[in-house]
Amino acid sequence: MKFIVIGAGVIGVTTAFFLRLRGHEVAVIDRREGPGRETSFANGALLTPSMPEPWNAPGSWRALLGSIGRSDAPLQLRLKAIPSLAGWGPRFLMNSRRPAFERNCVSNLKLALYSHEAMESVREATSVDYSRRTTGTLKVFRNAAALYRATAWADQLSGHGLTFRKLSRTDTVALEGALAPIAGQLAGSIHYEIDEIGDACRFCTALTGQLLQEGVEFRFSTTVTSFEVSGGRVTAVLCGRERFSADSYVVAACSYSTPLLSPLGMYLPVRPAKGYSVTFDCLPGRRELRVPIVDDDCHAAVVPIGNALRVAGTAEFTGYDLTPSAARVEKLVRLLREILPEGHYDPSSARPWCGLRAMSVDGVPIIGRTSVSNVFVNTGHGHLGWTMAAGSGGLLVDVILGASPAIDAAPYDPQRFA
Repeated sequence: MKFIVIGAGVIGVTTAFFLRLRGHEVAVIDRREGPGRETSFANGALLTPSMPEPWNAPGSWRALLGSIGRSDAPLQLRLKAIPSLAGWGPRFLMNSRRPAFERNCVSNLKLALYSHEAMESVREATSVDYSRRTTGTLKVFRNAAALYRATAWADQLSGHGLTFRKLSRTDTVALEGALAPIAGQLAGSIHYEIDEIGDACRFCTALTGQLLQEGVEFRFSTTVTSFEVSGGRVTAVLCGRERFSADSYVVAACSYSTPLLSPLGMYLPVRPAKGYSVTFDCLPGRRELRVPIVDDDCHAAVVPIGNALRVAGTAEFTGYDLTPSAARVEKLVRLLREILPEGHYDPSSARPWCGLRAMSVDGVPIIGRTSVSNVFVNTGHGHLGWTMAAGSGGLLVDVILGASPAIDAAPYDPQRFA
């Protein structure tokens, strides 16, 4: 069979990989000049089964309402985005009720753990190098009560396969010496050893190179403008005057999947949430950060990635506007100074970035067959796209080919919104 995959970010290229692995003909179309140039470009670089929580946690409605007009809020709702969230927004908040939130957390965790295994199969079948490190992540707490609650929650998730170690202040600094300057502020930490680091954009580029050698076709700088439909099936994608046909089609265009599928009469409950990062060059001769730091109070992650240091965090609902907010960039720089006051990074080398994460209405990815029989979707991963990429690609291909998936596909099925 021949497949066309729309989108060459981490979700699209891993889907193409698993399709090609099963022996199918694959073409990938992306509007940018190369792979991984949108949401995958400068994300947090963390593959974190330890962070399965959707953003619509219990009480998130208070945080969102309180964020209006505040540029320093970790999760911000901008007034201009409210009309685009009509219908979607109330359902997003309904899923913040405790039973729904916990159920969705478990669904995310299962897919993240499965993806951890699937990524191993990608590495075994290819020679991709993406600056992988396996030191886990260290989630630090400045408040004993917050540490207690987080430990209780981690213990609850351990029943579904998540492993962790609770560390004292002393053990925290012993594991990551760069935290010594703020040791007096710390109540302790949780070390999630299963978590990893990897450069998502580098992964996309390397895997694309591998797939090109195996006969996968890539068309970059090519924008899908519409679909050709006949007899209730898509017969081609149209890119301006160009026409590309296949037997089946996979839409893996992150938050842009929603407007792409709308002309086919599909309502995809996914909205964009803008995330930020700032990347710095490391100064030679300084102590290197060994373990990525997730600061619970600062709502930010500091990640060593190659010869650089990246701080990522905060998000805002502002529609498809990719204009960077200087205030939010400065907030990340300020948070980095708070976490690593004696850091090894070069402030003059700061490279800010923002990208649109695809946020599903329940915080769980949307993976499977759509109402059009030969169109499939793989999107809605929120902040966990990189974490879940390999598992999502493998799961979708199992669904497409009618194979028995390694995990239950029902929690991710698009038809759950029917």
